[in-house]
Amino acid sequence: MPTVTLPDGTNVFIDSNDPEEIQRKIADFKNRKSGGSGSGLGEIGKAPIAGLIGAVQGAATVPTTVIDFAFDTDVTDGVNDFFESVKPDVEGTAGKTVEMLFQFGVPGLGTVKALSGLSKAKQILAVGAVDAAVATDNIDTFADMFDKESDEERIKNLQGREAAAARFKERLQVFAETSTFVYGFPKVLGGAAKLAGGGLDLAAPYFNALAKGMDNKFGAVASAEKADKSSWDWIRKMFTYGGEYQQTAKNNRAIMDVTQAQKTYATNIASEIGDNMDKVQRTMLQAVQKGGKLNADDSLELVKSITAYRTPLTVVERNFPGLSGDAKKAKMIKIQNESLKKIESFEGKGNKIDYETLGITRIDEKTGKVIIDSNNKISEVLKNNRGLFALEQKLLFDLLADKKGIVTVAGKTLDNAFKEELERNIGMYGTTLYRQIIDKGNFKPAPEVYERALNKIVEVFDLNNKSKNPRSRAEQIFKQISDPETFKVSGTEKTQELLATNIIPTGLLKGKKLKSLPEIREAMGEITPLNYKKGSEWKTALEDEAFAATATMTKIATLVGDIKAFDDIKALNDLAKVRGTTSFLKSADDLEKLGVETKELSKIDPNTKELKIDPKTGEQVSGGLLPDVEHNGVTYIKFGEKQGALKDMYAPIDFVKALEETSFNITKGVPDILANTYKGLLALKTVGQYNKTLLSFGAHIRNNTSVPIMAMMNGNLGPSGNFVDAFKKSFAGVLDPRGKTKYQAPIKDSKSYGINVSRGFQLQEIAEVGSYATQNVNLIDKLKTKGITDQFLKAINVVRKPIEKTYTGSDNAARWVNWNGEQSKLAKAIVNSSDDAVVPVVAVKNFTDPAISKLIELSPTGREAVINVGKLKAAGDDVIERFIKGEGADIALNVTPTYSRVPELVKLLKFIPFIGNFTAFPAEIFRNMGNTLQRSIKELASTNPELQKIGMRRITAALGTTVALPVGLVETGKLLTGAEQEQIDAYKRSFAAPWEKTATMIPTETDAAGNITAFINYSYTNPYDFLQRPVQAVFNAVSEGDRNEASLMSIATNSTTDAIGEMAEPFFSTSLAFNAFLEAREGKTETGRTIYNEADMLGEKSIKQFIHIFNSIAPTALPVKFEVDADGTQIVPKDFITSVAALATGKEDFISPKGRSVNVAENLTAAFTGLKTVRPQLEKSLYYKAAESKRAIRETTNEFNRLLRSNSERDSEDFIQGYINSNEDRYNSLRTLYTAIEDARTLGVSDYVIREQLKIAKVANRDQVMLGLFNPSEINPDVLAFSRQQTPSKAGQFVPIGELTEAQIDLTGRSLQGQFIQPGVQSNRPSATRASDVLRQEEMNKILTGKP
Repeated sequence: MPTVTLPDGTNVFIDSNDPEEIQRKIADFKNRKSGGSGSGLGEIGKAPIAGLIGAVQGAATVPTTVIDFAFDTDVTDGVNDFFESVKPDVEGTAGKTVEMLFQFGVPGLGTVKALSGLSKAKQILAVGAVDAAVATDNIDTFADMFDKESDEERIKNLQGREAAAARFKERLQVFAETSTFVYGFPKVLGGAAKLAGGGLDLAAPYFNALAKGMDNKFGAVASAEKADKSSWDWIRKMFTYGGEYQQTAKNNRAIMDVTQAQKTYATNIASEIGDNMDKVQRTMLQAVQKGGKLNADDSLELVKSITAYRTPLTVVERNFPGLSGDAKKAKMIKIQNESLKKIESFEGKGNKIDYETLGITRIDEKTGKVIIDSNNKISEVLKNNRGLFALEQKLLFDLLADKKGIVTVAGKTLDNAFKEELERNIGMYGTTLYRQIIDKGNFKPAPEVYERALNKIVEVFDLNNKSKNPRSRAEQIFKQISDPETFKVSGTEKTQELLATNIIPTGLLKGKKLKSLPEIREAMGEITPLNYKKGSEWKTALEDEAFAATATMTKIATLVGDIKAFDDIKALNDLAKVRGTTSFLKSADDLEKLGVETKELSKIDPNTKELKIDPKTGEQVSGGLLPDVEHNGVTYIKFGEKQGALKDMYAPIDFVKALEETSFNITKGVPDILANTYKGLLALKTVGQYNKTLLSFGAHIRNNTSVPIMAMMNGNLGPSGNFVDAFKKSFAGVLDPRGKTKYQAPIKDSKSYGINVSRGFQLQEIAEVGSYATQNVNLIDKLKTKGITDQFLKAINVVRKPIEKTYTGSDNAARWVNWNGEQSKLAKAIVNSSDDAVVPVVAVKNFTDPAISKLIELSPTGREAVINVGKLKAAGDDVIERFIKGEGADIALNVTPTYSRVPELVKLLKFIPFIGNFTAFPAEIFRNMGNTLQRSIKELASTNPELQKIGMRRITAALGTTVALPVGLVETGKLLTGAEQEQIDAYKRSFAAPWEKTATMIPTETDAAGNITAFINYSYTNPYDFLQRPVQAVFNAVSEGDRNEASLMSIATNSTTDAIGEMAEPFFSTSLAFNAFLEAREGKTETGRTIYNEADMLGEKSIKQFIHIFNSIAPTALPVKFEVDADGTQIVPKDFITSVAALATGKEDFISPKGRSVNVAENLTAAFTGLKTVRPQLEKSLYYKAAESKRAIRETTNEFNRLLRSNSERDSEDFIQGYINSNEDRYNSLRTLYTAIEDARTLGVSDYVIREQLKIAKVANRDQVMLGLFNPSEINPDVLAFSRQQTPSKAGQFVPIGELTEAQIDLTGRSLQGQFIQPGVQSNRPSATRASDVLRQEEMNKILTGKP
């Protein structure tokens, strides 16, 4: 078995004596070597498989090595040959590194986990033993670094017992080195970490003084305490979170927090009901499909029992309308109990719902046995629901009246009939819903149902005797009853329910109860399972029950949320002084002291100065205060009884309007045809965005990979962030809602703090636009009437819901990790702080918590609210925990993308169909970064040393994430591949796509000559890349300016323009769909790819345009795309599908439909990591550059020719300056091309290839361009002759041919580097070489003699 020396001096060991095998091995080695550093991501993608196979191979050869040593055999060689035949070859430093991590790291970590109960020393020895066991012959130890021959070569030259002994020796070396490394590395790393951490802690006090100065600046900006009417009001309103309340001094953000909590309160509680009903539905489906014992009739009976258990009031009023008082209540209790027993009768071992058979089990933590998961039993889930209903209804009732039964201020916000209904039926009440009201009049009942309703109306009104046309009159009455407008009371639309009492509020049936008119209820589409009669309808009945249950909770919780919001706003106002702000609400007395009259004098007794007495009732008249008053140019509005705790308080009009939050309608007053067209464009925008995010596997991957980066930004990536736990809770219930039961308590807790939301960031943005785009659209209303939309939604919900939950889970995980981290840091700071230290209070949750708010005081600076640590500790663990959760959540929501905190203007941009792609996300990144810096400065400025440490580490983490990490990754890529920065710059300058020019491009692959052949665009994954792009744009502009010798002013202007352009790009760039339309119209993409040819027939053009638009907005997850070629429209599999096909067939040389060789490992790795390899297409890009340069040169020549053809008389100076200007444009174009040529050379493109591309593009004087020499435009003699001619309609021009010739000669041979220099100005560039002198002389001879 020889060692072969190749021509380049490389020694290659060949493990065979077969000449053919030797030649094949040499060829393989040469091929691998020509690949340089390996196929980047492809090699990394193969590495885990190779590493795991290697681990099995190593373990398998332990016993065979023993056999070889005992019996002098070569069994191990055969085992190695087998594994080597199935193990993929991995090349390159990066690939080899990953392979080693999987071969040794995975078994090692598994050993540590399995032996976690042993001592540290025993664990270390065990890891060493495992690494020794999985080692293979090709593994070199540190000791082998000094050997001339590798272990693999040495062992291949040995046989039998000698080879076995050598293998044992190598395994012992692996054992010794691993044990030493595992023991020593944490010591070294720990020491370094402590040193770094200690250094930051020591540095914190020195930054304290600096931070205080900066913090004062922040405070000064936010300290406006008067409502001014300048343009800054509008800016604050539109560009800041809480800007709607900008007239409330420094209280706007706190008030916005309250209103956001108000909006989510009902959603959070109702979503728990919805989740529970999803669990019931999943279990029933399993019982029907898997168990088979629960049939359709059983299922409908069970659903009706569920309804009766939730709202026995409905059953009683249907079946026992004559009952009232205690008898009615007793009947409801009996029905509820009987319903629960009926539900439980279906459950149990061997019964129709056998939980053990269905696999609804869990592991008992104490015994380790498999037991039934009782929390997911249908009866237990429904008990939980009933408890939630009763608790929320009682909470609402308690808010409406005090312990003595006296109606509170909040109690006056609700209708008396509803309050009475609620009081009588706590735990029994259910909202009645009608499809006719929900679908805004588009519901159509079945003909026979409609007929029964008309007959009932005829009967109730005795129309046979009172009307000439009783049927026609009955139809009119039914239309009025079922009109949604009928249920608009005092301007408040009851869009999803009637009044709680079901009393018709207006019209001929005013005062009549629908409860006593079942035929009319059915015709209006009453949503209740009690109406269903066929067992086959049980699924629809269960959906109705889930909808009704959720709507009931939504109604109750919304009322509770509203009342709590008014209470919280009042509490914030009362605490204004200790919060370091001014009160934003004013009482009548406050305004009177300011000289503002607030009393309604007509209702005031002039003698008593009190409200007058009504002589009929003997009570004071209502009112007494003016509804609005003026002060300092600001209108103040008085709150009424409907605003609960705010009753009789005054607030600025803008504040009141924001609190009322009128619905948004951008097409209000626009004709229907235009409004529907606009909404159609919005819908198209929404479809494109949905398809490219939620229906993109890569987007989901990037969503998850960005979570650790967001945590790292604030120093929360370590154990304090509880990363795995946060992901488990965030993704619980994605595929099966019952999976959420285990984490129900912490999930509910996180929702109450705004951490866990029901819709992900971009999903919320898409949903809002989509909802608006489909409102009041005739076509959609017609589809609803026919039930088509419902059928469509049911069909896609099976896939849509898990996809949306997954996307939302990533967003929730990011907030949850940061929440965990902030709680951990704050808890540690409180524990380590002295009792006389203070901590700041920012969270509104803490201001509105009575136990915490009483501890809050104003800081000595008078600028912020604080709590004394000693008093906080004395308040008890429960108060401390709530305080830490509240503050931690406030920080997490401020430093992590949170849609509810997006500024108003950015939210409005999404309603423009032509511009903006997910404008909210970059806006949030700006806000998050600003908040991170501001928070760190406040912490550094704190008087508490423990908070100073947190601030120092936060700002260090932020700088590391945004600056050090991208730079470090690029440097690592350069180190592993041998690439140079000059190559990266050359690619980005001349050949990168527009979105890559300011991106972080990491080299991952080079060829044998060291030329970069692949990059990873890290900016694609980094959520904070948007912050770096403006800075990178400045660097690019400065670099380009330096290269072209531009003036400092020009560089400054260009860099500023480019930076602003990068910042504005996400907000004002064309939307995905609209951009596709524009590209289809132009016939080419923004990267220069041709969509259709000018010679194409009209029909062919249209097809190609349509296919381009479709491909541009189609779901990224779609496995194919459409293309048009000479054979017509083709369905082309995407690279991922092609790679899967290649993997399935085992073809290594699989060719894609486009004729490209498929890199299977690279494509699959990109699909499952979100990291896509970018392979520079240098030749193609150079051709496009050359073609663009040729077009620009032609235009500059035409520009001067147009001047020569002028009809009006021109003077000599016009022609001279025109010639110079046209050549300056020509020069700039050729300079760009020459820069691309130089960059292509830097990236390894040969001059031959460059010349060929210039030739194909038909670039004139390409040899001179490649030398970097400028050839000015020649004056066309025919055009010159025409210019001199004089006609009646045209002046004969005097063209200064001599001066133009001098200018042409002077410009000839100028260097294509730097700025264009006017003719007559001597160039001092060293690049003006002998070649340029020769060229200039040739040009002069041609001009003087007319011959070349």
